[in-house]
Amino acid sequence: MNDDRPGIVSDYTNAFLVTFGVIIFMILFAIWAIWGLIIAGLVGWGADRLITVDFRGGAGK
Repeated sequence: MNDDRPGIVSDYTNAFLVTFGVIIFMILFAIWAIWGLIIAGLVGWGADRLITVDFRGGAGK
């Protein structure tokens, strides 16, 4: 009987787990950055609306 099956294969579990951790970190960081940009844009828009509001009601003209 001819046995051409490979022997013991390399264990890449640790390499997979480290790479998976790095990818998850990058995804979470990207979500955090996008969320921060959205919040910063909303705060900037709100500040722009507030500084252009005439609270005197036009009485100072």
